[in-house]
Amino acid sequence: MQTEPPDRAPLGDPRTDDTALGLLLASAHRAARGALGGELRPLGIETKHHAVLAALDRLGPTSQRRLGALLGLDKSAVVRIMDELEHAGLARRERAAHDRRAYAIELTDEGRRRARASAETAAAVGARLFGVLAPGDRARLVELLTGIADRAGDISTGGETIPP
Repeated sequence: MQTEPPDRAPLGDPRTDDTALGLLLASAHRAARGALGGELRPLGIETKHHAVLAALDRLGPTSQRRLGALLGLDKSAVVRIMDELEHAGLARRERAAHDRRAYAIELTDEGRRRARASAETAAAVGARLFGVLAPGDRARLVELLTGIADRAGDISTGGETIPP
């Protein structure tokens, strides 16, 4: 396994330069997302669809608002993705029984089938990307990324807690 980062000298050394480290993290994200996207393409879905399908498969019917909050998507992004999933016959929106202003989203039978197929695909891609990590390294990576995400959230909200 390569321990030295690729030559990114023009961007700075990510071992000592915070900006370069952020760019390396973004590059790793783009590469991983691209790898998953390429494998999902034959299923007729994109990574954004996979995330929503996977969440709905685990949760069952749920509101657009809750789905957006769980996936870190704004309201308009959820609406766009849901429009695409409905058009493809993978999900449907119905008025929520408890609140006529809200929608309950649920998978169709085909949506459930694709959610499970995409979960298998994502697991295979994940095994190729992360299978090289020893359990302790994986746990440490999760801890580090969680800390970064939490600090970034604190910065973007000015330290305020946003209610669910």
